[in-house]
Amino acid sequence: MACAGAIASVVAGLVLAASGPVVIGTDAPFPAYTYLDEAGVITGFERDVMDQVCARAALSCTWELAYFDQLIPGVMSGRFDVVLGGMAVTDDRRALVDFTTPYHGTDPEEWYIGPPGAPLPAMTEVAVQSGTVHEAHLRRMGYRHVAFPTEPQVLEAVVSGRVGLALGPFHSRPDIHEFIAAEGLEFLYPEMIPDDGVAMAVCKGNTELLGRLDGALDAMRRDGTLARPENRWFE
Repeated sequence: MACAGAIASVVAGLVLAASGPVVIGTDAPFPAYTYLDEAGVITGFERDVMDQVCARAALSCTWELAYFDQLIPGVMSGRFDVVLGGMAVTDDRRALVDFTTPYHGTDPEEWYIGPPGAPLPAMTEVAVQSGTVHEAHLRRMGYRHVAFPTEPQVLEAVVSGRVGLALGPFHSRPDIHEFIAAEGLEFLYPEMIPDDGVAMAVCKGNTELLGRLDGALDAMRRDGTLARPENRWFE
């Protein structure tokens, strides 16, 4: 599918200069990557990173919220210029969009959660957030699963007993550990889901915007700026 951003590679920087703000799409209930603070403002690790990238690349950036499964289709269609929010780089996604160089590593070990004694993943239905690497993994494994647009819906499905298990980035999320314990759920079965790190995605062929993003990220690595949000949010 062609997208509006691909035109940028034809006329270099003139398109970005004339087209107005760069629209960034994200799914914000995902601390510490992106989430809404008490005032309803998008904050987190990737907000800090992207604000610095926009400043260094001389981009006028605006933010829009969307469900996670709308991010890659949105950048492909031209709804967004950039998408981020714990966006893991995988071969499946590389076939659809272009990624910046990764700026954060991930732990490949993910966990199924469920009530004590829940069946193995191959023996029950699993709740998962749509558009995620976790959904793609369940599809590859051939496991029965039901996908929901948001993480709270995934958690509600396993709490209510609609499904036997849920799969997601729960183990690395201290913000929901208390909820899991309070609902009588447990971390039951580990699953290795490797990727190539976290990055921003742009429309395939938008080499002008991709180059400006990568240039800013490279400069931030060299002068140590990129380490500051990493230390703030993940140390």
